[in-house]
Amino acid sequence: SDYNLDCMPPHGYIHVLSLTDNIAEFRNAVNKQKISGNIDTPEGGFDAMLQAAVCQSHVGWRKEAKRLLLVMTDQTSHLALDSKLAGIVIPHD
Repeated sequence: SDYNLDCMPPHGYIHVLSLTDNIAEFRNAVNKQKISGNIDTPEGGFDAMLQAAVCQSHVGWRKEAKRLLLVMTDQTSHLALDSKLAGIVIPHD
């Protein structure tokens, strides 16, 4: 890049903070975040949603809680099953 930015390396998902009622801790965690040069932006968000859904102990979901994850983006997604075109044929467990 021609820009001199302090970015995080590309990644699929990094757990930063479990669910909390502590607003100051939440704001502090958000303010510490840096942008990242994600390699596959549309799917990166879905990978994060998958991790949030299956890593219940890290996220801190209550057993009886109903879960809602919302993604809002203006990024266009890829074609369905385009991973098979790339030779990625083993789905997430």
